[in-house]
Amino acid sequence: MTMENGRPVRDHNERHVGALFFRRAAELGKRTFVKLQRGERFEEISWEDFGAKVRSAIFGLYALGLKRGEMVAIIGDNSLEWLCADMATLAGGWPNVTIAPALSDAMTLRVLNHSRCHAAFVENAMGAGKLLNLKGHLPALAHIIVMNGSASDLPQAVSFAALLARGVGAEEQRLSEMLESVHPDDLATVIYTSGSTGEPKGVMRTHGNLLSNITNGGAIAVSKPEELTAVVLTVNHLLGRFGFLKSAVTGRSMAIVEDAELALNVKTIEALAPTAMTIVPRVMAKILNSILDQGGNRECWERLAALDQTHRDEGSLSAADERRFSELRAALKESVKKALGGRLKYISYSGAAMPPRIMRFFEFVGIPLLGTYGSTECGGVTLSGIGENKLGSAGKPFANVEVRIAEDGEILVRGPTVTPGYLDNPEATREAIDEEGWCHTGDLGNLDADGCLFVVGRKKDVFYCTDGSNVYPSHIELLLENDPFVRQAVIVGDHRPFIAALVVPDKAKIAAELKKNEAALAADEIKNLLHGRIEKINAGLEEVEKIRKFTLLGDDFSPAVRGLTVIQKVKIDRQVVAERYRAEIEAIYALEARGAAA
Repeated sequence: MTMENGRPVRDHNERHVGALFFRRAAELGKRTFVKLQRGERFEEISWEDFGAKVRSAIFGLYALGLKRGEMVAIIGDNSLEWLCADMATLAGGWPNVTIAPALSDAMTLRVLNHSRCHAAFVENAMGAGKLLNLKGHLPALAHIIVMNGSASDLPQAVSFAALLARGVGAEEQRLSEMLESVHPDDLATVIYTSGSTGEPKGVMRTHGNLLSNITNGGAIAVSKPEELTAVVLTVNHLLGRFGFLKSAVTGRSMAIVEDAELALNVKTIEALAPTAMTIVPRVMAKILNSILDQGGNRECWERLAALDQTHRDEGSLSAADERRFSELRAALKESVKKALGGRLKYISYSGAAMPPRIMRFFEFVGIPLLGTYGSTECGGVTLSGIGENKLGSAGKPFANVEVRIAEDGEILVRGPTVTPGYLDNPEATREAIDEEGWCHTGDLGNLDADGCLFVVGRKKDVFYCTDGSNVYPSHIELLLENDPFVRQAVIVGDHRPFIAALVVPDKAKIAAELKKNEAALAADEIKNLLHGRIEKINAGLEEVEKIRKFTLLGDDFSPAVRGLTVIQKVKIDRQVVAERYRAEIEAIYALEARGAAA
């Protein structure tokens, strides 16, 4: 280990993700690195072949004239080219800005201008056209690289294949020099937070930040050849991208599915047979419901849960019930194991607390759910180890991270995973990170006697009800959206007499439940079914949190209302909700004013 500026640093081949990736590529050669979904099959790409693509992309960008430190945007969804663009820019010393393609033109323009991107990878010709239409307002943008398809008819654009061709034949020594020139304190990536409360802020992440998240302050553990993690998220998601970068560093094989998140088919997981999965709770709920819909799993689980409740209520079971409990548990465990491919060791998740019912289910079938917590500014900072999966907990802090709770309940984080600040925004940086280095996350939580972190809500996402109580709406929204018959939900009630909900029903599942054609469903039938489901949710809520009324909506909420765009988890823009659904909200509370029943 060498010294720089009076402090020890890793060898240059170990001090950033790009250098470690090329080391793994040289070591693992023809072993599979990425399994990429192509329709119903998976294409396998070796470490050697992916390394060659990344190397060519680095020198292709260099041939375009990009200078070290100039920003590069990546605008697209899950693809091999996206992964290649990410690794090439990180390894080559060009900070990247990842942008979801669904982002509006106005927000894309603001992000690209603020970050002064000199080049942009786009998903296809349509994405290139979008940027070309904005080109007159983007003075810094000089190059557009089309990741999928041709760019022959597009001015100032080059195809991904042409970019790689420009980089073929570069000297290997030049690659070593470029890798060695990247320092842990150099800017690696900028992730923009939501602009719903003002201008979007660019969270800076250094190479040291990224590597600290992966190593947790310890040595790098190299993965075993049989390990395969399935990233069941878009790589624009902070957790999905972390799964890719960790695999690149540890030598782990990974699978990227095109049907990410809510569109995922559980049969895809069975075909992949992963040893680990990276997920968020709302997706886990959909996977669980798909598993329960297979064979007799739902009935088996309901009978098992009933016996478990009897055991908890009475302290024991009869000998006959004990045998039945063991039989049901063994049968369910075998069925779930098969449905998930037969090799799954654990599932890691983030973005929200995992509902207790899901935690309990996977505890019964012997698959640990490992919770992590970390805002964009802090990265992933805690991990629940096997045997420490307390219901509702996000886990314990890693060894290289400190977590404490401020007097007002806010979660504070300090350590090498924490951002150095917001790009060109010193005022916001001072507000978020105090003089002692503590990052004020804006999340509210508590630490129990064992040091496990429990997140209870957002400091600023709080409803102030007219009876003087405070309610955290995101918690209730999570409970609603984990119900199989609710597609999306938004809670209302700030400065109102009670809590209500705007609900988008899952009509296909409701129709199947009622054994009717979806087109023949009546609104009253949908509302009656959901009323019973919501009453069950209400039973577990405090009185002030209970959903007194709900209104059905016909269409999904737009990304402006319920976004998975530049931030890395669902965020509701309450102001947009109040404006767009003013009539529906006023109707809910007008009925109350006229004395209608809640």
